[in-house]
Amino acid sequence: MSIVRKIIIGYIFFVFIPVVTFGYYYYVQIYGNLTQQFVESRQKILEQAKANMKADLTRIESVHRLLQYNPYVTDYLGGVYGSDAESIYAYNRYISPIMTQSLFANPEIESLRIYKTKKQALRITDRFLDMSSLDAQGKKIASSLKPGQGGWIVQNPEAQEPRLAFYQNIYNPEFTEIIGLLELRIGGSLMQKFYKAIGIEGDWEAILLPFGEEAAEDTASGMDEETLKLLGGSDNKPFFINRKTIVNQLAFEELGVRVVVIGKVDVVFHAIKRKEMILISTVIVFLAALSLAYYVLASTITKRILRLARHMRNLDDNNMRPYISKHDSPNRLDEIGFLIMTYNSMIQRMDELINNVHRAELRNKEAAYKVLQAQIKPHFLYNTLETIRMLAESNNDKEVADISFWFGKLMRYSLSSKEDHTVLAQEIETVIFYLKIHKMRLRNRLSYDLDIDVDADRIDCPRFMLQPLIENSIVHGAAATLRPVHIRLRAYETADEVRISISDSGAGMPEDKLSRLRSLLMGNSDNYSSRETEGGGVGLINVSERVKSFFGGDSRLVIDSEQGVGTCLTIIITKGAAVNDETIDCR
Repeated sequence: MSIVRKIIIGYIFFVFIPVVTFGYYYYVQIYGNLTQQFVESRQKILEQAKANMKADLTRIESVHRLLQYNPYVTDYLGGVYGSDAESIYAYNRYISPIMTQSLFANPEIESLRIYKTKKQALRITDRFLDMSSLDAQGKKIASSLKPGQGGWIVQNPEAQEPRLAFYQNIYNPEFTEIIGLLELRIGGSLMQKFYKAIGIEGDWEAILLPFGEEAAEDTASGMDEETLKLLGGSDNKPFFINRKTIVNQLAFEELGVRVVVIGKVDVVFHAIKRKEMILISTVIVFLAALSLAYYVLASTITKRILRLARHMRNLDDNNMRPYISKHDSPNRLDEIGFLIMTYNSMIQRMDELINNVHRAELRNKEAAYKVLQAQIKPHFLYNTLETIRMLAESNNDKEVADISFWFGKLMRYSLSSKEDHTVLAQEIETVIFYLKIHKMRLRNRLSYDLDIDVDADRIDCPRFMLQPLIENSIVHGAAATLRPVHIRLRAYETADEVRISISDSGAGMPEDKLSRLRSLLMGNSDNYSSRETEGGGVGLINVSERVKSFFGGDSRLVIDSEQGVGTCLTIIITKGAAVNDETIDCR
């Protein structure tokens, strides 16, 4: 079985089937949770609407307190005013504005009436009526009122917008006698607002059931027997769902009714089911797209592997061309790309080893020829200088012979050695040749002497350690003045140090320049500028760094100078410091 089929079968059994199975199970669980969350959210909405309704009822009930604690109202109802004129004046002046304000502040109130119990209280319009004119429903609730409490009744519970009525007794100022009964009739706007808050619209329906009464079959149109049975049962659950109906109910103690909200399952979950179908379709399409993408990715990987395997099968000594590189981008540095890149590199190396050996041999011969050519150039220079010296001697020209000999020695020292270090004796000998050449050029303006009090053959040192210092004394000492200049090279040792000093009697240097050079030599040479090291400073710094690096320890280059007197450069080598994994021992 090919690797592509294995990947497809593995995808079906290990990805597709588990995802579909889990998706179906998850869908069933989500549907159950969704219906449960829906009825719970409807119940919370019902409870919140009840709380808002209670706040509105409390606001309306506050009208009673406004009238109860108004002395003009209690005096009027208690028959305090002796004449009709006084009663009418008190009503128009003090009582009627309070009632008008109460109606304005509570637009839900359709009528405000007070039924008086005392005959001497004057009856005025429809605001103050006799208790005998109270209807039977009002008399029934009035007889059940407790002191300090009011009562609400729903006048027409089966209507689309039920109307409410509020009754509460009004007492005399001493609260010892009932002198009136307040009646507030509320229009259907309050219950309409409540129904809107609980979502009664479309196919939703609300029923108001008085406490202790069961729902009749004609109470709600289309209500099935199972729902009626659950509503009439002793276990009144706040919400439940059967096959056809969703029911939320809530006891409204202030109104003495049970609010039942009914909705059809098919109608309520129609939109939800439509969204679920869309979700399922989306998941299927998404799964199909993922399957296709997985197949494309898997086939791409397998094609690259199969191409590599096919190329490896066709590989032999006569076929070392890395054709596979044409089908795989060199920038694809994944695991397969790395494998292919490594494979191509291996093929190329094998091709070079098998087919390109003669090219390597030609390149080796060419390199050997170039090395030989590079060796010929310095030898040709040495031979030419030696020829000039021999011709000068044969012509009895000693000066030309000497300078050719000295210059040849300097060139041989500079070009022939491949090592970076030498011994102090060799370095001093080279310096002597250098001085002799300049002595012949400057004649009487330059003189020198050497005082070597050390075993120079035993002291290792870096090559060209002294030549830049001697050059500094000649360029800035002898060549900078017309008077004769003496250069002295002295080497001596103490118990702890070897000192090599080169002094001249030249022009010296100013104090500010000397300070800058000393600062640079002490370790601030990383940031020196060309202006600060103008006139030999770079050579001194290079020598200082080489001395520190080669000898280690406290080895250093010290400079002393006085303008008009001369300059002294001293190399101080600390004994016992590391020198190329060895130590200096000059004793």
